[in-house]
Amino acid sequence: MNQPAPRFLSINDPGQTEIIRTAAGIALSQNVAVFIVGGFIRDSLLDRAVRDLDLAVEGEAKTFAEALASKLGASMFVLHLKAGMYRLTLPGQAFDQIDIGEIAGTLNDDLIRRDFTVDAMAVSITPRDENDRLIILDPAGGLSDLSNKIIRAVAPDIFQNDPARLLRGIRLAAEIGFRIEPATERLITGNAPLAEKVAGERTREDLIKLFSLPTTGAVVEYLDRLGLLTHIFPELEPSRGVDQPIEHNWDVLIHQLKAVASLDWVFRRGNWPYAPAEAQGLIPWPNAVESYFEASVNSGASRLALTRIAALIHDIAKPETKTLAPNGRVRFYGHPARGAETALAMLSRLRFSQKEIKFIATLVELHMRPTQMGPDSIQPTPKAVYRFLRDAGDAAIATLYLSLADHLAARGPTLELANFREHVTIVAYVLSERGRQLAKAPQRLVDGNELQSRFGLKPGPDLGRILEEVNEARATGEISTKEEGLALAERLIDKAKGEPV
Repeated sequence: MNQPAPRFLSINDPGQTEIIRTAAGIALSQNVAVFIVGGFIRDSLLDRAVRDLDLAVEGEAKTFAEALASKLGASMFVLHLKAGMYRLTLPGQAFDQIDIGEIAGTLNDDLIRRDFTVDAMAVSITPRDENDRLIILDPAGGLSDLSNKIIRAVAPDIFQNDPARLLRGIRLAAEIGFRIEPATERLITGNAPLAEKVAGERTREDLIKLFSLPTTGAVVEYLDRLGLLTHIFPELEPSRGVDQPIEHNWDVLIHQLKAVASLDWVFRRGNWPYAPAEAQGLIPWPNAVESYFEASVNSGASRLALTRIAALIHDIAKPETKTLAPNGRVRFYGHPARGAETALAMLSRLRFSQKEIKFIATLVELHMRPTQMGPDSIQPTPKAVYRFLRDAGDAAIATLYLSLADHLAARGPTLELANFREHVTIVAYVLSERGRQLAKAPQRLVDGNELQSRFGLKPGPDLGRILEEVNEARATGEISTKEEGLALAERLIDKAKGEPV
């Protein structure tokens, strides 16, 4: 039986307590009522680390925000001037940022306009009980839902008022391990088309958070069951029900959803019930690979999150490229390259950064390449590996692991362990060969200046092509000395002139 929900907010971080006391002192000196609202209360009650604070001011917020910024030595900027919303950034302090906004109407009005009951609580930073405890105000029943681990809409119109809440609700439930209660599920399904109207920046923010969770496969399938997935990614809808060749266990859309789940398993982060226990142990997973996926491609999303998104859309162009061969077999010629184009347009609409888009589009375009670098079950040549690494760039390692997830999501319960072992062997070899080639990469035998002075070449595409071929020969072990590099360059120059070599 659940224990009664707490009525008081405890803040365990002394630095955060001191900042809130400082804010309370300013509120008293200015004679304004200020309240903690939003996720800080929810996360504190759940004993989750929280670094952001939302404060709501009854009255004019600018003067209070300026005074608090001055007292804390924080930077302040305007979030929304007309709505009276400001942000303080506090690098190196107990909070990373504090958002301060004006309450429109009464505090109760403000709370009832919020999205979910667990976020519709408030705490006055000034009045306290006799034990100096902060009293929680809970007009929507958030404490009860928090105790029962439920996400519930505050009102039936919350998604019409702000469609971004559709994705946020599912992401929040997955993030804190709650379930969305049935009436709110029905509201999400009924309002799902509104997701297409949400600004790309806001959708991207929640997508990155969702795809950064410990596991994402089940969440993605849940998005589809509620009818929301293909309103966020309309380009996925044509994949629904599209049949595949006999070696595939699911249609194109379900295969892509399963690829996210199988990738969780490949990443040692989730369950995949269709593979024997020993299969996961075959997959190389050194610390360097773990670090690679945890790192971000720039200041934004991690490679882990971006690779999961690529898994979700890697076959997005199959419907438009579907053909029947003379023998009646289904084919999808050119779907990787066409899919990369679709990914580019789709992710641009959702305001992903150029580096993020390039990373995902490369994965989509090259997801079949690891098993196409040589004959079946025969390890690729060093030259094939070099060209794959050159074309994939930063996405090379991610492409290898996505190919494994793709294999698992294609076969499903019909997986043949021996066949999967051959695939893993190729991936392991490419990783090993990559390490060997990277070790040689700094040891350039010749450079552009040398070729220009020795052979009279001018800067341009021809010079770049010759340097690339010399570098490739060096990396793959075909040449190993400067003399051999110059000789190869000379042969290439003569060949370009049409002279016998």
